[in-house]
Amino acid sequence: MQIILELSPDVETRLRESAARYDAEAVHRILVEAFTPMVEALLRALPDALTDAEFEAVADQLANALTACRGPNAPALLDEAVSCTGIYEDHPET
Repeated sequence: MQIILELSPDVETRLRESAARYDAEAVHRILVEAFTPMVEALLRALPDALTDAEFEAVADQLANALTACRGPNAPALLDEAVSCTGIYEDHPET
């Protein structure tokens, strides 16, 4: 399975500018916004129960798609960008 993420010109420009500034938080936010609808659609298309092997295959496909979108010379995300604190920093506590 190949997953292609189509970005609008505006989103692509924002992503390129953020990556050029090495702004990991902005890159993370833009990619999450872009990938969320695609991931939701893929999950709706999956059977109700996945075997461990099927889950691993889907997770690998999503990881490969993200790697392909980042390109070979993209800077790595900082640990804080993928930590619980970093992921939920924009969400108010309830």
